[in-house]
Amino acid sequence: MNRIPTKAALLFPLLPYLVFFLGSFIYFGFFADYIFLYQEKSSLFIFSSDFLLENLHQPGGFLIYLGKFFSTFFYYPLAGASIVSAILTLIVLAISKIIGYVTGKRVLIFPLIIGIALFYLQTDYRFLLFNNLGLLLQLALFYLAIRYLRFVNGWIPVLIAPLWYFATGGFAWVFSLMLTFNYAFDKSGKGWIKVILLWCLNLITFYFSKEFLFFQPGKTLMIFPFTELNSGSQQILFLVVASILSILPMIAKIKFRLPRKTGVSDYAGRLIASTLIVIALVIIGIKQFDKKSLQYFHIEKLFYQGKFSEVIAYNTANPPANILTIFLNNIALCETNKLNDLLFHFHQSPDGKTLFLKWEMVGEVLKRGGYFYYTIGMVNEAHRWAFENMVMKGKGQSPEGLKMLIKTELINGNYQMASRYITILEKSFFYKNEAKVFERLLFNDKAINADPELGKKRQNKIENDFFSITDDPYINIERILTSDSLNKKAFEYKLAFMLLKKDYKGIAKELPQFERLGFTKLPEHIEEVAVALPALRMGRLPDLGRIQINKNTANRWSQYLTIFQQYGNDPKAAEPELRRQFGNTFWYYVFYR
Repeated sequence: MNRIPTKAALLFPLLPYLVFFLGSFIYFGFFADYIFLYQEKSSLFIFSSDFLLENLHQPGGFLIYLGKFFSTFFYYPLAGASIVSAILTLIVLAISKIIGYVTGKRVLIFPLIIGIALFYLQTDYRFLLFNNLGLLLQLALFYLAIRYLRFVNGWIPVLIAPLWYFATGGFAWVFSLMLTFNYAFDKSGKGWIKVILLWCLNLITFYFSKEFLFFQPGKTLMIFPFTELNSGSQQILFLVVASILSILPMIAKIKFRLPRKTGVSDYAGRLIASTLIVIALVIIGIKQFDKKSLQYFHIEKLFYQGKFSEVIAYNTANPPANILTIFLNNIALCETNKLNDLLFHFHQSPDGKTLFLKWEMVGEVLKRGGYFYYTIGMVNEAHRWAFENMVMKGKGQSPEGLKMLIKTELINGNYQMASRYITILEKSFFYKNEAKVFERLLFNDKAINADPELGKKRQNKIENDFFSITDDPYINIERILTSDSLNKKAFEYKLAFMLLKKDYKGIAKELPQFERLGFTKLPEHIEEVAVALPALRMGRLPDLGRIQINKNTANRWSQYLTIFQQYGNDPKAAEPELRRQFGNTFWYYVFYR
């Protein structure tokens, strides 16, 4: 009968930490799982000695390696939520343990404030896992140093510090500063000797790293792996938290005078703290939850899976405003032969930025821009984008980029090179099955030609290669059609760009090409142009061969003009009604965009 209260007595002091873990887990696992999709797709952990060595090219590389290892489990959102929440909770526990050991008193509020601040930072999908992992490692090593590494007169932590710098990079300064402030309160009076030796070793290590070992700028060696690119939008807050942790031993020595009798028992205090944790996490979660990011990364996941119809259906139900989302949606439309049927069912950029992305060496464009070229048959250009992304971010950095390299090499018949990339993919955690599928296609032209995706891409691949103009992708389309006039998808993109540019004359000249390319009917928006040509004073409709204009399109054009006339030919007055009935047409786009 005594076992139940005994267990409760053991667990109750941990209640605030359990609540913090559970609240974090629920938020990241069930609401903000898009964070894990982004971070998992941004890196690929490879089981190989080469991959380990590649990540040890500078101080802090091992921390990056550990971050990639844990991030690979983000493939499953609930696993990601467990890892992130565990790291945050362990940081809170470590701070509490350190202060408790230094002062002999239990401290709850301060560690939880730090934990909530780091939770806030983690809600930004760009805040990579290694940041919090780096802080946790500093706290853990410091606790071990003051609690268990006191033999040899406490010199072991001083000697470890330079090696710790090689492992965790700029984060190691937190550990060194914590040691410094800890030694500053050494009652024996010998702490200053350890401080001097500690920083002499640190400076010597840093000097040799800069001059003889790594040959990198001093600033990089000082702060790496912390960078603005991998820490989200709140770098200042993170640096403030890291600075506070650096002086933790000094903070622990500060005595706060509190009334002896607060009227609050330990039991009530922990219940109140747990309640405040829930309130804080809910407020931060609501504030930081990004619906646009949730929608985008859901679309990206469907896109990578080749579920183009689901991409279109989801965007139809949840109209996107993000350029990258619409860019991927337009590719999905083209892959399902609906680009010029549904183009204006979604918000489009008149300058064509939602159709093609211009070359950028950094950011998210390089990771995704090649899919446009893959769709229209410029396989070599798609390969170049994926390869440059790999070079910029490291070998195997992106699983989808690596898969693009494999696909393009298989399409081109470069089986030896494809085999090398497949070998890399085979050494990952969660992409082994896909690697095996690719492996069965090696040196087998017949199998590739029969493949639903690669067979079509090989068939549509342009034969006459040329240097692409990445600053003006439309020129590439013109070049493709000059050498491969039957490239249907390139033709569709050309017409889509003409629609955005309101190029009636250009579209009218292209109308006879539809029958030659195998169309049995005109796409919906092209029909809308065709029936409007007389009203736009662009002359008569060209000969369409056996293709006929849908009578329903002609009737809808008449209705459009009737509504316009009912409002006295006043565009402003007619706009609300025209938007309600014809907002997804080329006609509305011409008048109001």
